[in-house]
Amino acid sequence: MAGDKLTLVFFVDALGWEIARKLGCFRDVAPYSYRQRTVLGYSCAAQPTILTGLMPDEHGHWGMFYRTERSDLRALRSLRFLPKVISSHRRFRRPLLNYHRRRTGFTGYYNLYRIPFHLFGAFDLIEKRDIYAPGAFASGAKSIFDHLAAADVPYRVWTWKHELDEGFAELETAIRDDHKMRFSLHYTPYIDAFLHGHVGDDEAVAGAVALIERRIARVVELARETQGDVNVIIFSDHGMAETTGEHDVISVVAALGLRQGSDYQVFYDSTMARFWFESPHARDRIVGALKELDYGTVLSDADLKREGVFFGDRRFGELIFLMNPTRLIVPSYMGGRAPRGMHGFSPEHRDSYAMLASSFEVDPEPTHIRDSFRVMMQAAGLQPGPETVDGHGDSAGLSGTASDSNQEVTA
Repeated sequence: MAGDKLTLVFFVDALGWEIARKLGCFRDVAPYSYRQRTVLGYSCAAQPTILTGLMPDEHGHWGMFYRTERSDLRALRSLRFLPKVISSHRRFRRPLLNYHRRRTGFTGYYNLYRIPFHLFGAFDLIEKRDIYAPGAFASGAKSIFDHLAAADVPYRVWTWKHELDEGFAELETAIRDDHKMRFSLHYTPYIDAFLHGHVGDDEAVAGAVALIERRIARVVELARETQGDVNVIIFSDHGMAETTGEHDVISVVAALGLRQGSDYQVFYDSTMARFWFESPHARDRIVGALKELDYGTVLSDADLKREGVFFGDRRFGELIFLMNPTRLIVPSYMGGRAPRGMHGFSPEHRDSYAMLASSFEVDPEPTHIRDSFRVMMQAAGLQPGPETVDGHGDSAGLSGTASDSNQEVTA
């Protein structure tokens, strides 16, 4: 049975613990704050973890793209003969992306970035369905929205598909007019986009965060005026680190004289390179070269299992080369220039930690981003089932790896 209180959830992408703590964010509306460990990877892994309470190896999403012989993106290979000056330009790729979304009907978030078109026959998109709607996960994982729908709890969602002002305005209207609504989630990528270009500029960052704070405070004030006491939950999926170096890993691998596509395959993200091998010789040559680099680490299977990102079928990579914190692969399939800020480094780095703030004390403390699912469920008066995916017991109530107390109470 859902609780009687309205629960307002605000998902502020990339607002990390360090920045939130320094600025004292949200203390008026959500005085209880907690540091949360994120997952290894990017938002395409972290957001499903938040929404399901499961780790990537349970809900099935890690990288935005995975290797397969049956790619639904293979039609894009026909563009591989275009001159690079055209095919790599954002003025070409942006309208192409919009056209591709309409043509395929994919509702999840994805981008074409600077991925070479010839690779779309080898790689496919993991998030074809909107993860902010029920029934999103092919693994069978249940998200907060599946539970809300099953319990017949009236709810509304605003996501990356809504502009900042549009989303907040519609939320305010819903609070005024839709008195049946018992749960809302408002997601904004505004801070993530801003920090990629401005992290380290304290004054600019404070101004951007203050903008979000004001919008959230106005919504909460309106809700309290019209509906009395409400639950407020504010969280992020990861932080943002200021970058300090860029390295051409692509040239290092290319210099080995092996052929991509026949000897090996690779996907170059901004902070990791994911490899597949067609022969032991190719594996030995590439692993040997990567281990000589002092700005990254070859992750072992034990590392991947510990982080909850090991996949037995190796769809996301047979070998993962992770860059050291603040160092980037440039160029990569994500872009040709190094942004000022980036995430996707080790979850142990101080700028990787996410945050959660709430209007109520959370027990046990939500020390990992997967705990955000438990917090939402409890606030909505819901309980997850005893089983989740493939026989795994429910992990939503488990804490992260940090052993120290992360709670900061400012009430």
